[in-house]
Amino acid sequence: MKVAFYTLGCKVNQYDTQTMEELFSRQGWEIVPFGEAADVTVINTCTVTAMSDKKSRQMISRAHHVSPGGVIVVAGCYAQRDAQQVLALPGVSVALGNRNRGSIVELAQRALLDGEKIDAVSDIMRAREYEELSALCADRTRATLKIQDGCNRFCSYCIIPYARGPIRSRRPEEVLAEVERLSAQGFREFVLTGIHLASYGADNGSSLQKIIEQVSALPGVRRVRLGSLEPSVLTEEFCASCAKNPRLCRQFHVSMQSGSETVLRRMNRRYTPEEYAGYIQNIRKYMPGAAVTTDVIAGFCEETEQEHAETMAFVERIGFARIHVFPYSRREGTKAAAMRDLPRAVKEERAAELIALGKRLQEAYIDRALGTVQEVLLEEPDEKGRMTGYTGTYLRVAVPDGKQGQIVPVRLVRREEGELVIGEFFSGK
Repeated sequence: MKVAFYTLGCKVNQYDTQTMEELFSRQGWEIVPFGEAADVTVINTCTVTAMSDKKSRQMISRAHHVSPGGVIVVAGCYAQRDAQQVLALPGVSVALGNRNRGSIVELAQRALLDGEKIDAVSDIMRAREYEELSALCADRTRATLKIQDGCNRFCSYCIIPYARGPIRSRRPEEVLAEVERLSAQGFREFVLTGIHLASYGADNGSSLQKIIEQVSALPGVRRVRLGSLEPSVLTEEFCASCAKNPRLCRQFHVSMQSGSETVLRRMNRRYTPEEYAGYIQNIRKYMPGAAVTTDVIAGFCEETEQEHAETMAFVERIGFARIHVFPYSRREGTKAAAMRDLPRAVKEERAAELIALGKRLQEAYIDRALGTVQEVLLEEPDEKGRMTGYTGTYLRVAVPDGKQGQIVPVRLVRREEGELVIGEFFSGK
């Protein structure tokens, strides 16, 4: 029997897909690339924006076209939010959501045998325990490790707490066991991720700081990288601890969303721009040269030209190494859905201005890094035959040759094609 997968959305979704791949693989299923005919196709969906929903429907339609007689299982946030809409789509047999993924193989087999439509979505808001599943990782250099799920913040624009439920942390012993297993398979970098990573340990007596230290201390671990963080975790104590850890990558993705105090208040974000700037200063105080990246929502509800200008000025003041820009997308069921939305053209114009600013800041960050020597984890060849990989600060670097999985010292020589950096091996002389 053949099964194919397609993943939309964040690194947490990518990890969840790998856990479902593992379940099928254990039972002898052949995993084939998406786009090939399969008995079962699993679409792991995202619902963070209206465009995410649209892309999910497009991939469901494509799977039905490729395997018209096969079963389609729709998992993830879109299925969790609207199971009946998902089940009404042509070809969909199972809506699974974000709980009870351990039963996915059984559900797929039932649908194959009986031809029935199965609504397996359960109430995510009642979830209290982390669903413990291990992941099948195809890569051999960097492993994404989900250690937390759910969110209790309820930002006014965000549907994710309703799709992912309350915070749940993976037990430290399970995290460490999986790192040891993957390390034995040759992985050298581990990306710790979650829906609200900063809350890790709030429900099990641990903390993000503790689990970073425990993972970093394991033999074979060369790098630990963090997923997206809420700014409030970046206290002086936390940053001082990070600075003492040579295995922790000096790249921090710190969620911001807006640089305007009034917009942040409407978003129900729990900090002011000045407080955010203070958290970033903690990073730079203890880890000079660290890359700070962020997310920005362009054109949030009722945003004025002045508020947009405040965000532009704040982004430039912080000097991010990279920003991800998203035009605001209205989500039914959130508090912001009742606020006045801006015209699409206004949101797109403001997003374009932020993207252009982000590109300039990114190039400036890269240019400041030229001439430095940084360790690069070699991952794959590019179209010119060079080996490429990433520094601890997440700069993409190309070197003349090398072996996948090596971590090598490289002098950064010049910037090419926007964000690609050309490097040369450094001998220490």
